[in-house]
Amino acid sequence: MPHRESDRLDTPPPQKPKMTDCPDNAAAPPPHAGDDEGEVESFIAPEEAAGVRLDTFLGRRQNIHSRTFFQQLIKDGRVRVNGDVVPRSHVLQGGEQIEIEFPPAESPWPHPQDIPIDVLYHDDDIIVVNKAAGMIVHPAAGNPDGTLVNALLHRFPNLPGINGEKRPGLVHRLDRETSGVLVVAQNDRAMAILSRAIRERQVERAYLALIIGEPDWNHTRIEAAIGRHETMRVKRAVDGGGAKQAATNVDVLARASGFALVRCRLESGRTHQIRVHLSHIGLPILGDELYGGTVQRAMERVRNAPSSLRSVLQRHTRPFLHARRLRFRHPADGQWRTHEAPLPDDLNVVLNALFPTETIAQALAGFEES
Repeated sequence: MPHRESDRLDTPPPQKPKMTDCPDNAAAPPPHAGDDEGEVESFIAPEEAAGVRLDTFLGRRQNIHSRTFFQQLIKDGRVRVNGDVVPRSHVLQGGEQIEIEFPPAESPWPHPQDIPIDVLYHDDDIIVVNKAAGMIVHPAAGNPDGTLVNALLHRFPNLPGINGEKRPGLVHRLDRETSGVLVVAQNDRAMAILSRAIRERQVERAYLALIIGEPDWNHTRIEAAIGRHETMRVKRAVDGGGAKQAATNVDVLARASGFALVRCRLESGRTHQIRVHLSHIGLPILGDELYGGTVQRAMERVRNAPSSLRSVLQRHTRPFLHARRLRFRHPADGQWRTHEAPLPDDLNVVLNALFPTETIAQALAGFEES
């Protein structure tokens, strides 16, 4: 019998092109696709790193790998500081953009781990999860365990072998710091049907984002090709290398104090699409350091605001991007299903600091409108 905590059986929507969402949210690759490439991690060096050698800082930063491990990565050119390959003796100043390209993982088989996950719904064909921010979806070089896949294998042991060893059951993905709803297939038939639905744009994924700036429009469609950034492998850019066409529909739900709460729905599924497109039009997502949504930029908007609001914004440390709604036809009966993930506490704290309770309620009600 199915287990339901947050699902709806819907009537078919009007016949119009379905929106699909992004990046991170593109359909998962076929078995073994990209397995010969390592994972790339990007972050900003903290102020306390000033005066510390690069290899020393990296060795202290993680408990998984040693300083010797990072020295080899630096020697191999797998570590960049502000886009440049530097020697291991390079001394940091603090504030630099550091990129680490980890080598491919040696073992393709993830192992089950008893990690808490929020399962919104499951039956014999699908699992719908509310992924927490900070959780990586599947194992990769540099992150061999502690992922959503490891947690799923503990709770649902029949997943191995579906869609390749590293990504059993994964139909699509979310970025590490993006929270929200995600569907997983429990068998090969469900995987094939859901993967085809995503390719044919018959899955709607709607996201909630808080942007820095107040647009003078209520709705816009951003159309700009997205490809790889010229120097930063972890980043994407408009008209970058191998750019492919992409379009994002954005609706403003609420405005306040130099910020706007928006709903994003995509007509394509490029990596980081929502983040790239919003940054491209000068409205980056709050907390998205990679694409310009820095704390400093946010604080410029609230110079004269109460200290309580300024404190909340200073403490917010990840992109305010949440996969709130997922809508698709169930692979078993073809009926439309809608699954929604509630906002996590860290995002609610920001909203409550910026908007009155009534405004938040009206905005979330507006999110549900087609």
